[in-house]
Amino acid sequence: MITLTLLHPVQSTPVQSWSFEQDPVIRIGRAVDNHVVLYSAVVSRYHVEIRQTGTQWEVVNIGTNGTYLDGKRVHQAPLSDGNIMRLARSGPNIQIHIDESGNVDNNYKSDITAAPNSPGVTAQRSAEQRLQEVAAPSPEANPHLRSSDQEFRVVGQTPFPKPPQEEQHRSHTPPIAEGLPASITCTCQRSSASQGSLVCTDCGLPLKVWRQIGEYHVLKPLGTGDNTFIAWRDGHMVVLKTLQQEWLEHEDALVAFQEQASQLCQMSHPGMPKIYEAFEVDSYPYLVSEMIYGQNLKQWVADRGPLPQTQTIEWISDICEVLDYLHQQTPAIIHRNLKPANLVRPTIPHGFKEVVLVNFGEMQLLSPDAGTFIGSVGYTAPELQAGKAAPASDLYALGATLVYILTGQEPDAFYRLGDEEFRLHVEDVPRLSPEMADLIQQLTHPQPQKRYASAAHVADAMKALLP
Repeated sequence: MITLTLLHPVQSTPVQSWSFEQDPVIRIGRAVDNHVVLYSAVVSRYHVEIRQTGTQWEVVNIGTNGTYLDGKRVHQAPLSDGNIMRLARSGPNIQIHIDESGNVDNNYKSDITAAPNSPGVTAQRSAEQRLQEVAAPSPEANPHLRSSDQEFRVVGQTPFPKPPQEEQHRSHTPPIAEGLPASITCTCQRSSASQGSLVCTDCGLPLKVWRQIGEYHVLKPLGTGDNTFIAWRDGHMVVLKTLQQEWLEHEDALVAFQEQASQLCQMSHPGMPKIYEAFEVDSYPYLVSEMIYGQNLKQWVADRGPLPQTQTIEWISDICEVLDYLHQQTPAIIHRNLKPANLVRPTIPHGFKEVVLVNFGEMQLLSPDAGTFIGSVGYTAPELQAGKAAPASDLYALGATLVYILTGQEPDAFYRLGDEEFRLHVEDVPRLSPEMADLIQQLTHPQPQKRYASAAHVADAMKALLP
């Protein structure tokens, strides 16, 4: 099945979608007898055809104003999941989603030749404006942000997207960023109009490169830490993650990060970002993952209020599914930092999942310097605070997350000492149904063995609460 999603011209949010299961040819244009009718002055009566040949889809331009695929003008070209197709130079943008679920096994293993679900530059430039603006700290404060030969590299099952090879890029003479090799940055005269953007709205090149790490141009930090960044490479935005500053000099942390990164590169599930690769620069490990555009559930609840129980169960069931997949790996992959801020409602459909689990690669252990725990207050299981991670640790965090989603209140407000144990007292949490309160009580039990046996069991227990 192929799904075409018309994107808002400014916000790049979905406006309308069309799904086709058995049509080998899909015609798009202004005429009313097209499969998809778009009323735009720059769209031809019969502008473009999307054709299926075997298992491959391709785009064929049949209009007079041209068709662009991820910024490159094409006459006929193969389509991949996540492509952005633009009709005419200034026309509507359409997100391509190709559902290959029939070719994926029950473990969601992706074919190594499958193209990643990476939004094109048009979707990226508008969605990234909605990311929280974080002032870039001084580069000197982050000595690990430097470029060197790479000694360690693991490529994920989903290969990194190939360069778009746009003709307009060749007309630029990229400046050289201070202290860096030649960088690809925009020299368009109109780029100053892109207020708040990280990339030019005309050519899609970065407006400014902060630092370069290997083949990646770092544009800005992501979030409030010093170990996660928005980066650009070959026309694609990605998330670049390394160890937190306090862990960089500790060999055991470096090894643990590298081992988990190598394992994540072999994982593929629609409920998590695609992991492109892991590599090392100057002995510092990095993990490269897909950028998921959207609003996290922390922001969602803050803006709209607590979710109804039925909607909560539907969304969290998606997270249970990805957790069950991760926990069944050998060794089990434990997220360690599950909380509402790391659950994202994607702007552009991501495998038809309502919520995606992001921010992999965190090292949440005892601080080597202070001997205290570094983690998320209220969401971290007792055993994880003691440096002993287990799959049940993620289930504990899931229970605390349910408290916030259903009430809009942080779970740490309901912790107190009782029966010689400091724990979350669900009976103090308002607006919970008795059945949901019992479920959260079991999820957040201080003893891991008394929680649910698996994330799949949690999903079953939640679905039993549906009317």
